[in-house]
Amino acid sequence: MIINCQDEIKKIVDTNNLNINVADMLWTAFSYVDIFDKNDMELYLLEGKTENEALIELLYDFYKLDDQNEDNQNIMELYFLNNLKKLDPNDYLNNPFVKAHTKEGKNGSYALKRLTYEPYQLFAYDEISVNEKYQEFSAIGYFDVPFSYLALTQDDNVWMSLNPNEIETMKSPIEKGHGEVLVLGLGMGYVPYMLSLKDNVKSITIIEKDQNIISLFNEMIFPCFPNKNKINIIKDDAINYLKINHKKDKYDYIFADLWHNAEEGLSLFVSLKKIDRNIDCWLETSLLALLRRCLIILLEENLEGKTEKDYRYARTYTDEIINLFYKKTKDLVLDNKEDIDNLLSAENLLKLAVE
Repeated sequence: MIINCQDEIKKIVDTNNLNINVADMLWTAFSYVDIFDKNDMELYLLEGKTENEALIELLYDFYKLDDQNEDNQNIMELYFLNNLKKLDPNDYLNNPFVKAHTKEGKNGSYALKRLTYEPYQLFAYDEISVNEKYQEFSAIGYFDVPFSYLALTQDDNVWMSLNPNEIETMKSPIEKGHGEVLVLGLGMGYVPYMLSLKDNVKSITIIEKDQNIISLFNEMIFPCFPNKNKINIIKDDAINYLKINHKKDKYDYIFADLWHNAEEGLSLFVSLKKIDRNIDCWLETSLLALLRRCLIILLEENLEGKTEKDYRYARTYTDEIINLFYKKTKDLVLDNKEDIDNLLSAENLLKLAVE
């Protein structure tokens, strides 16, 4: 690849590295419940700070950052404070599925159980957003009261949960679903339930390979479905089913939810898109952002002088993607910002990854 606009590339590389660092910071903040002690919050509130400002102060302390440092201030404002939102529990407790399904129980290694967000505990409540500078922003939410939600766990690892993130990130596929719908992955059956309430949805075929999840669903969740006649569950692997049936079975809308998070789902996402670009995937913005990160890493390595011999082997799937991107772009010439934007567009990322 020939780069004639190195200054522009360096800016994007710096942004990409910051995105990765901030994502690590957020993961840590989401993982430690005791960062946001209610008593500490109240001390900051007594000083006249808003709840959001108090949470940022606690994050400064947790990360051991100098709050007088201008770079730190910019990061905390841009990536944290500007994306921090107090949520209303009623916006989620009044959800039809949440109101209908309260039963807890176990089947094999899977269990339906209630988990709780503590007051002021931070979590991602929606999909990320990406701006024209390729800055990635997480939607950071919290409640000021304990918030309980139902979760599907496997050996105490959360597989799916009816928390704000699941509800918000499923709004788009629920809105788009119509006619004959194919859903890849059963989980707790939230998307099929919500789709079944729609008059313009005729049927919902669900592909699920794990019999334990199907059994748990049939026993504890499906009895609460109001339109059972619309639901058909097929025990099969999603990729295998699509390869055999995709051309002969015509669906009006296909939605895939087969992974815990974007990092885990990247290889499956690419495999699905190779079969059909029109398959809608859970966390698609985040998955495309991961592909974009790979391409920006390749641009950074180009500036560092890496050559073809550096892209012969791969230890991880990310390495495989970077190697693939190298092969497909090695003769490319980037002259200006427009060339860069075309290269990093969602459409081109998919083209490079799946064609």
